[in-house]
This record gives sequence, C-alpha cells and structure tokens, in this order.
Amino acid sequence: MRGVKRLTLAGLFGISLTYAGSLEELKQLFEQKDVEINIAVTGDYLYTADRDDDMGSGYEDRFGYSGFIGIYKEATDKSPYGFGLSFGQAWFPVVGVEPLPQPDDLNGAFSTSNSNFGIFEAYAEGKIGPVKITAGRFATMIGGEAPFTWQNVNIQRGLVWYGEPVFFDGVRLSASFGIFNLYAGVNDRDTDDGKMALEAGAGVSFGKIDAGFNVLIPDKDDQWNTRTYNLTVNINYLEFLPLTFYVDYLNTPQPGNDADSWGAALLGEYKVNDKISVGGRVEYVTNDKDGDNYGIGVDNSAWTFTITPKYQLNKYLYIRGEASYVTLDKKAYTDSDNKPTDSEFRVGAEVAFVF
Repeated sequence: MRGVKRLTLAGLFGISLTYAGSLEELKQLFEQKDVEINIAVTGDYLYTADRDDDMGSGYEDRFGYSGFIGIYKEATDKSPYGFGLSFGQAWFPVVGVEPLPQPDDLNGAFSTSNSNFGIFEAYAEGKIGPVKITAGRFATMIGGEAPFTWQNVNIQRGLVWYGEPVFFDGVRLSASFGIFNLYAGVNDRDTDDGKMALEAGAGVSFGKIDAGFNVLIPDKDDQWNTRTYNLTVNINYLEFLPLTFYVDYLNTPQPGNDADSWGAALLGEYKVNDKISVGGRVEYVTNDKDGDNYGIGVDNSAWTFTITPKYQLNKYLYIRGEASYVTLDKKAYTDSDNKPTDSEFRVGAEVAFVF
C-alpha cells in the first residue's frame, strides 16, 4: 500500500511539473473557441479507525483513485449550440456508509457497466431566446455537493448527498428571466427499467445569495423510486468563507407505509490565504420506522462532522487531509471487537492534480 501511494504522489507531481505548461496552452486554445476543458487525477486513502478488516474487505481502509476529463461548450445567445462530454474513473466515498466503496463497484457512477472506465456526461444543448434544451446524459440539479472528490470542500461526501440522484439520461428545458431561472424535464433515473422520472426546479439570485428548490419524482414502480424534494442556498457574503446550506425530504413509495426521511447539511471552506484553506461540513439525517433512505438503518438518525484542511502546492496540485466523525441515535455499526456501536471515525488524505 505504501509503495502504491508513493507512486501516485510522484506521478501527480510529475504531471504538475512536466505537463502543466503544455496543458495551459491547450486550455487557452480551447477557450478561444468558447470550449472549456477540465482534467483531474486524484489519489486518496481513507482509514476507519474503529473497524477491523477481518469483518470484510473495505470496512477498515481503502485506497481510491480518480481520472477525469471533461470538455464543455455552453450554449449562449452568441453561440446557441453547446455540448458536454466527461469520462473517466471515479469513486464515491461517503461518511457513515460502510464498507468503503471500491473505485469500480458502480456506486452511482455507471448504471450497467462493471468496467473501471465509463462516461459520466454526454449531452447536446441548444438555446432559443431565454430557453435552453439539453438532451443526453447529464447531472442532477439537486443538492449542495458535486459528484467528485476534487469538486467539494471534503474528500468524502455527506449522507444527505448519498440520498440524492447523481447522473441520468433524459431531456431538460431550462430558462432564465433576470434574477429567476426555471427548468423541467424527464429522465430515466439512471435505471434500465423503462420507467421515467419528472424533474423540475426554480431558482433566484439576489445580491450574494443563490437559492433553488428542486424536485425529482420517479415512477412509483421504478427500480429507484424515491421522490426527492430539495432546497439549496449558497451564501457568498464573506469571500473568505463561502457557505452552502441544503435540506432534502425523501419519500420512497412501498407497500404499506411509505419510507420518509429528511436531512440537512451546512458546509463551507475557510480560506486562510492563497495556499491554505479548511473545509468543513456538519449534517443531520433521520429515517422513519418504515425504511432507510440514508444507509444507516430503519428508524435511525445520524449527526456527521467532517473537517478537511488543504494546502495548494501550485496552481494545479493540492494535498489535503480529512477527519470525519459520525454518531448514530441507535447502534448500526460493528466495532473492531465485532460488537454493535453507534459511531464511526475516519481519517484520510488526498493528493490531486486539477486542471
């Protein structure tokens, strides 16, 4: 394990030092055509301190990696045709969810492939006046955290994020009118069962606050039929401490009583200076007695706390550490002595090249 981590770190340093100049030239060339290119390579390690690997592979620790390339062109009034394409390999570690995922065990990245490599997004879009039409595979508008580790203030995503959709195939219509924006569409909820889901949302921007309300309503017979209602608020009054607050209500139709859950999260990143910052997240989630939408057990609740200090080595390369703690209302985990416990403590690290 140590050798692999050293090779990953050395490789990322090599990319940063050797190819950064050439990549910058490539990026400038793309930008001249209003095309944005994003590249990310990460190496991660997470260790669950109060677990024992004898319980099953992945409970105690995991080395993860990601490789991502994204190419985007936004449809605008000046250039009304756009597209998005992103592909690669990623893993999706989440606080409080055990065991830790393998980088290639689906975990929301791909719906049918068992390969290490896949397509995240592939869509085309066109703009007619204030209305934009997007068709293909694209990301949800729900929530306050992005899919990939390097896009967030923490390495692990939160339990609220865990209850949300990530990518799906469909068609979306969106429009902007001054400070207001709206969207609606249909998608497959990232399943192959032929059932469609409705999505819709409305948002407003005023001053340094952006707020949006989003819903996703799958067919009740869908493989993943959880209805999601989300409110997300981004607060940017303090340049050194941008904040995001979001809350979800989840309703899963099932025989008998529906499974209802809700969760709320507050996250932000305190920027000490151009090199050093500290990300943090606190959240609360709860399931009713009829189901489990958050992976912590029926009729259970959880508080999670995550802190992630980060050091930016240069324009493209950063390193960061992480500590997370989860406490449950009822015991749903197993400790290193194979006894029920109500807590989880993890530490981790990530080195990343993000272009």
